[in-house]
Amino acid sequence: MARVVLDLQSDTPHPNEESQVEPPKGKAAKGLIRNRLICCFLLVSLTPVMLIGFLAYNSSRAAIMKKIKQYSQAELGQTVANIQSKLAEFENTSVRLFINKGFNSNLALLAGAQDENQFLLAKREVESSFKEYMISNPDIFGFMFICDPDLERSVVITKDYYDDFIQLIQNFKAHNGYRNICAAGGGIVWSSAIKINRSHFVLLGRQIKDMASGESLGVLAIIVDEEKIDQLINLNIYNRLYISLAEIESYSMVINNEGEIVSTPFKEDIGKNFSSIIKETKPLDEIFTFVSDRDYGSEINQGSFITEVNGRQTLVTFKTIGSKVGIGGKSGWHLLSLAPTAYLYADVRKFGVTTLFLGLVCAVIAVLGSLYVSSIINKHLD
Repeated sequence: MARVVLDLQSDTPHPNEESQVEPPKGKAAKGLIRNRLICCFLLVSLTPVMLIGFLAYNSSRAAIMKKIKQYSQAELGQTVANIQSKLAEFENTSVRLFINKGFNSNLALLAGAQDENQFLLAKREVESSFKEYMISNPDIFGFMFICDPDLERSVVITKDYYDDFIQLIQNFKAHNGYRNICAAGGGIVWSSAIKINRSHFVLLGRQIKDMASGESLGVLAIIVDEEKIDQLINLNIYNRLYISLAEIESYSMVINNEGEIVSTPFKEDIGKNFSSIIKETKPLDEIFTFVSDRDYGSEINQGSFITEVNGRQTLVTFKTIGSKVGIGGKSGWHLLSLAPTAYLYADVRKFGVTTLFLGLVCAVIAVLGSLYVSSIINKHLD
């Protein structure tokens, strides 16, 4: 009997042993409650903030991009109008000289003079006409009359680089601008950019014929400094003082129908094909198709798209430059505005960072709140 009693006593848990097993279970239960509270508080506090922030961020990006495209197109339209007005000044000068019978007679005498006195007299008259127009329009850098076939009878009047332009005349027939001018049959043609010394120039050229005989006399060209065009299309940049090229975020450039860059703040890019800096060029294919009666205000000649420019995601807005005299046709120019999306989304990014910061603050408050509530519950459990 005594032995049986001892065995029963050994199988019955001792009160002290029970107390030693119970606390770990209590701690585990309290830890589980605390963890669940933290998760619930985080879920309740962060979910609305992050959801609203995400929706607001994406909708604001879409809305901002839509507005930017609209305003960029409107701004581009105004810039194109300014360019048209300036180009019209040069084109009208060319027209005045083209229809001037006295000027045409002097060119005919210059090209066909048999003695030195006649030649010098005609040359002085031509130079006098050139100088008169350069005084009335300071944006004209100079004039060239390239006498065909006798290049030695050519006339050049420029503000600078006289010898370089004389050299250009000797090689001008090999330039694609000369071929375009001859193909235009007396129509106005704008050349691609020509590098003279450290500067770039564009030529407004047209073929001149003798009004009396109809024979070709040569090519009349107005010389325009590329800087004048660049300052016109990037007025917002050059109105700022002490700005370096590294600080330029968005800018505009002019390209021609061959895709060559005619004008840009980054002079090393002038003369290159625009596809060398713009990754996706397909959206611009239609504007290079020449249509004689094209409507320059149509949707085909303007638009926008996002692509990579020099390795940066960029919004490209484009518009064809047209004028009453004919620029924008066979030898047309097109204005491109380039704005990195990082620059456009800068304010939206600030909103995103602010939302993230508020989310972190809410997370901290949620954790502290859950710890406080769990401590109260633990006190009641004890």
